[in-house]
Amino acid sequence: MNAVATQTADWYAQMLIPLDNSIKITIINKLSASMMENAESNKKNMSFFDELNNSWCDDISPDEETASIRNARMSGKTRILEEF
Repeated sequence: MNAVATQTADWYAQMLIPLDNSIKITIINKLSASMMENAESNKKNMSFFDELNNSWCDDISPDEETASIRNARMSGKTRILEEF
């Protein structure tokens, strides 16, 4: 944790000192629920990217893929694309 985060945490902790224990427990429960929601959200985001992982697993080399794209683009049916 960096210095700013530590100072922020200390500031909040000082605010909590005078509160009743039942209020502190309620705050802890709300923070825990918030952390669980964030963890679920992160898990959903990661599963999305996991689904994309190995989407192009046809073992074509980059040169073969480039040639395939160029051949598809330069079919001559609509126009001839010039090399740069």
